[in-house]
Amino acid sequence: MLPATQTVIRAPLVGIGATLLAALQSLSPATAAEPTLESHTPPSAIETYAPVEAKGRPPANPRDLSGKWNRVTPFQSYGAVTGGANEFGMELITAQLQKRQPDLSQKTARIKGLPYNDPVFTPAGKAAFERNFPGYGRRISNEHRNDPTASCDPPGVPRMLVAHAEGGMNTWEILQEKDRMTWLARYHHQFRIVWTDGRKLPPLDDDLYPNWNGFSVGRWEGNTFVVDSVGFNDKTWLDHNGYPHTSNMKLQERYRLLDADTLELTMTITDPEYYAKPFKSDVKVFKRDTIGSKDWDTQVFCVPSEEGKFNRLIRDGHVNDAGP
Repeated sequence: MLPATQTVIRAPLVGIGATLLAALQSLSPATAAEPTLESHTPPSAIETYAPVEAKGRPPANPRDLSGKWNRVTPFQSYGAVTGGANEFGMELITAQLQKRQPDLSQKTARIKGLPYNDPVFTPAGKAAFERNFPGYGRRISNEHRNDPTASCDPPGVPRMLVAHAEGGMNTWEILQEKDRMTWLARYHHQFRIVWTDGRKLPPLDDDLYPNWNGFSVGRWEGNTFVVDSVGFNDKTWLDHNGYPHTSNMKLQERYRLLDADTLELTMTITDPEYYAKPFKSDVKVFKRDTIGSKDWDTQVFCVPSEEGKFNRLIRDGHVNDAGP
């Protein structure tokens, strides 16, 4: 049995997997040949995309971003990419089992009308993307999956900012001080610092080499908080869909309060070796969580001894494996 600290985040994934497995096992050979989302998904689970609207009271201080923020927009990926909202989950798994190409059309989408903006790869970027085998999205793979976080590597930035995990983990918190802002992500207990004391981005040399979160400085442009970052290593993915980057990636984040309890984030990656033009994220919207901010820490760490068993039993599908 998985420890309670891991069950918090794993339970939703196990539930989804069990539902899909039961649906697939219930198919007769005749119906299995032509699966449709509607035939195996309750009507209440099919959604239509609509932008999040901000209708609350104005912020008392539009430059105060402190607090716990939960992502409410559908994309679990860095950008508005096809499959990034897990909208083809049933179709992708069914197609994989039936050894056919998936139908990534509105017919099989769980969320209808998503506004896609897939990136434009360079040849090197496309090759790097195709070397990555994620456990989510349109290229989902159980057999060859090589997501770095499955080995407990840090997710890094911008992946930790995407807030992709569900089950109460689609969240992070901002601590705002005079000379810095600190982002705290409960999922895997990650944090990053953005300096606001006027310093410039550092040169990278033998004393300061590329790392997981890069190095970040922030400034205000009116009531928009702008963060520029450099100095990333190339060991992380942009998100759990497997989008790659080089160590020369530059990232800009732009935050602004839409109302007192609604925060908007857009990101832009400039990485010309892998992307033919700047790769922009979707417009991510977060809602303030004043109740959850007072909860006890659920302490969801990535522990190698636990992650290996979870990979084998759940991600790789060996649910009948009773080994240690």
